[in-house]
Amino acid sequence: MLKIHHLVLSRSERIVWLAEEMGIPYELVRHLRDPATFRAPPSLRAVTPLAKAPVIEDGETVVEESSVICNYLLDRHGDHGLRPVAGTAARRQYDYWMACAESTLMYPVLIDLLSVLTQSNAPGLQAFAMGEYQTMLEHVERSLAGGDYLVDNRFSAADVMVYYTLAMAAGTAIPFPTHAPMDRFPQVRAYLARLEQRPAWQRTAKACAA
Repeated sequence: MLKIHHLVLSRSERIVWLAEEMGIPYELVRHLRDPATFRAPPSLRAVTPLAKAPVIEDGETVVEESSVICNYLLDRHGDHGLRPVAGTAARRQYDYWMACAESTLMYPVLIDLLSVLTQSNAPGLQAFAMGEYQTMLEHVERSLAGGDYLVDNRFSAADVMVYYTLAMAAGTAIPFPTHAPMDRFPQVRAYLARLEQRPAWQRTAKACAA
């Protein structure tokens, strides 16, 4: 059976959600962060040298990194309508958002989060993060204009990836005093609320709760 290592308050929630959407049986192994350092415990380092989540074990195969795991599961168990056909414009759009979720979109979120965690809330750094937040959220807002989802107006694994980044920005995935101007972006807020109505997301929220 697939084993999903879930570090509480981390991006491993994406993998649980995708497995729920696909109906894949799995064993959830919970790892708790050190309350003083917010770092992963030694139990996760025993699975992966980096002690980072998400990571899965599928028999003898160990797979790490959110987008890699998502595509591994889709390759292994079938697309379930959650990934466009290779070679299409929709697939290029899907690949873009899968990568963007952990790179361009995540950039201001991590600056903001680390500033809070390290109490190094320098005005210049926060000003830079706010500018990046504005650019990032404007981009997602425009991309959702006239549609409910990011790729071909159909729910896909790309929405699973992007959701968590936006939920971090909103301060709901990891509770912290975020500076993201979510109130300026109604399409983004509606998108998050829409995804949270999915039964698989709700089962994931319950399973992964801190």
